[in-house]
Amino acid sequence: MMFKTNKNRSILTVVYLVLFLSLEVLVTTKNAFIANFDTQIQNSITPMVNAMRTSIMVVVSFIGSPVVSLLLAMFIAILFYSKKRKVDGIWTALTFLGGDALAFIVKEVVHRARPTDKVVPDSGYSFPSGHIFGLTLLVLIIIYLVLPYVQNQESRFVFGLLAVIWLLVVSFARLYLRGHFASDILGSMLLAGTWWKCCEMLYIRYYQKVTSYLKIKLN
Repeated sequence: MMFKTNKNRSILTVVYLVLFLSLEVLVTTKNAFIANFDTQIQNSITPMVNAMRTSIMVVVSFIGSPVVSLLLAMFIAILFYSKKRKVDGIWTALTFLGGDALAFIVKEVVHRARPTDKVVPDSGYSFPSGHIFGLTLLVLIIIYLVLPYVQNQESRFVFGLLAVIWLLVVSFARLYLRGHFASDILGSMLLAGTWWKCCEMLYIRYYQKVTSYLKIKLN
């Protein structure tokens, strides 16, 4: 099994969910504090904008896009499945695909417009960020599922740190390009964390049943 029983997991799930729902309410009601927070972040980034940085941020945003994250997550899922870790591969694929569906539904329900004066054209709604939601799930997959196979503890730490830094770099790129507000980024991470913890609990609860079912089907 990838995950072990942990009594704090359900508590963390509730904490993430409450924080996300609280932020969502503040966003949908156009709370003055959140609006001011988003405006201040945008105003601090605006003076940095120039042609060269914009070209770099467009590339960063593309590499951190939902499509790229999806392809990498599916590659990891297929790798697990092919290495006789079928339950883990199926769980990885369903967690990512289900998470993408959840983020899309929330985005459509909240219906938040993107920031004005976008540096590059962008369509769709703003909350939560599909880029950051998908990339957060991918980073969690790498840290919790892939890196445990790295034998050297120091290397594990370095790779995990680089994954987190990459998430932060893409987050900055989305803010720089005015594709999202800062609260969109935060909301995406909280929603991804909530979904991840829920999927962990489902994995632990149904691992043995799914394993037994697959053994019967494959034999």
